[in-house]
Amino acid sequence: MPRPDLHGIAELMSLPCSVSVMKGESSLKHLNRSLTVDTTEMRDMGRLDGFLCNSNGRILDRLVICKLMEELVLVGNYAAGEATREALIQGVPWDEDIKVMDGDDAIVHLRLVGNAPNRCVAGLGIDPDDIGADRWTEYGSALLSRVDYHGIDAIDVLIPTAECAAFTVLLEENGAVVPDAERSELVRIELGMLDHREMNEGFLPMEIGLEVLVDLEKGCYPGQEVHARLESRGSPARGIARLRLASEVGVGKLKLPGGGSLIVTASASTQQGTVALAVVPLRLIENGAADFGEGSMAEVQTL
Repeated sequence: MPRPDLHGIAELMSLPCSVSVMKGESSLKHLNRSLTVDTTEMRDMGRLDGFLCNSNGRILDRLVICKLMEELVLVGNYAAGEATREALIQGVPWDEDIKVMDGDDAIVHLRLVGNAPNRCVAGLGIDPDDIGADRWTEYGSALLSRVDYHGIDAIDVLIPTAECAAFTVLLEENGAVVPDAERSELVRIELGMLDHREMNEGFLPMEIGLEVLVDLEKGCYPGQEVHARLESRGSPARGIARLRLASEVGVGKLKLPGGGSLIVTASASTQQGTVALAVVPLRLIENGAADFGEGSMAEVQTL
């Protein structure tokens, strides 16, 4: 895939999210029973990403976890907080004292994306080498962590909502720009940065290319049996892809003239036409093209 047209330094994207907070001595143990990843060895200021799935193996929420002393901050999908908290609290054994609290609107999730995001944080006096993918680095009330999207370096920021505006100004003073919603969506699609439109109950983790967030060796969790059966059978029947076509394509299920269908989760306009994210039959990814009928063809790219 060609490198996307990124800002010379960084764009500061705001990622809609939900926030929950867990407290209790056995919080990590309980979370380990609930998620697709092993949380038992998390250390203070550690970062871990995983899925909360239903019994059918489909995604209920994607959680970015931050361990702060005796608290676990769970940053989840947009508008999923209430359902996630309900699912977590229902699974708490009677003899464990665990609280799951509503933190929605208390924290903002930002992401620095560009050709040189390290320059922004270095200007704040932060050593970029101190920012890792498996831990959070403190800067005042902000927490920073590193994330990679297919070779493109980005920096995640969690910051209290009340301090977000002032922190944004600091980043702008150090070269960052704040894109509009249309530009943010284009960058998200180009980089394959999945959000609640892909990580939801419509899909299995393996269908959106995030099997790395599923640990089948960790012990039981909701959906594990389905995930294990899928692994034993090999590849799923469909996968996530990027579509490029000259015409417009809307979000939703699209029937293909040759049989089968695909689900477009997001699309954005480009100078050449449209770029979109879609979950498609694997044969289209293997072929590298999709025939939409009436002379409309799409290039199908892996993320």
